Amino acid sequence: MKQKILVIEDDRATRTNLVKFLESEGFYAIEAEDGRIGIELAQIHLPELIICDILMPELDGYDVLNNLQQDPKTAAIPFIFLTVSSNNEDLRHGMELGADDYLNKPVTSDQLRAAITSRLRKQQVLLQRYSTISESSENLEQQLRQLQDLLTAKDTLLEHLSHIIRKPLVSMINTLDQFKNTSTEQERNNHIKTLQQELARFLAIVNKVSELQKILTLENAQVLNQFNFLSSELEDYEIEDKV
Repeated sequence: MKQKILVIEDDRATRTNLVKFLESEGFYAIEAEDGRIGIELAQIHLPELIICDILMPELDGYDVLNNLQQDPKTAAIPFIFLTVSSNNEDLRHGMELGADDYLNKPVTSDQLRAAITSRLRKQQVLLQRYSTISESSENLEQQLRQLQDLLTAKDTLLEHLSHIIRKPLVSMINTLDQFKNTSTEQERNNHIKTLQQELARFLAIVNKVSELQKILTLENAQVLNQFNFLSSELEDYEIEDKV
């Protein structure tokens, strides 16, 4: 696809010559005869580069640039001024507004070609850097989301663990208290059996949680949360808790 360059120039002959040159260089040239039309075309076509005369009726080149700088869609488009003035104050004013380059009329083909090539090359570098930064930002956001998913999954696991181990622990404590006051061999054996059962149950819960921790990683935390996997894996122990 051809790169688009917008030419904003009120002088018909100059504008025609610029458009012909751009087309001969392989660009898609868009032309505007005044600043107001130029602004509209820039917002519609979003060209890769704008070449604009300074001295124009109604809106001059400074007004055009200022308007485009206010619009986020056009603010970053490279902007080259055409001028018959070599006044340093004019040059400084244009640069302060955000212009990228100045070309004094009459401009030669070599000057125009060099200016266009330089601006487009710099713009490409900026776009590549932006793309890299944007990609890095997206990767960071993804890592943060994964970390949040992991923390959520761990919170879920700890919440269920604290709930389901309470019953066997309480049972063992109560059994030990009763064991102290046991008077017969049969009662002692019953209490020992209860302690063994609750201890086995407690160890089973700990082993299950240990297994779940092994599969709880950044990569699959989101899926585990989405399908409520951790809760479902501990349901059997919760059911036993309620019996």
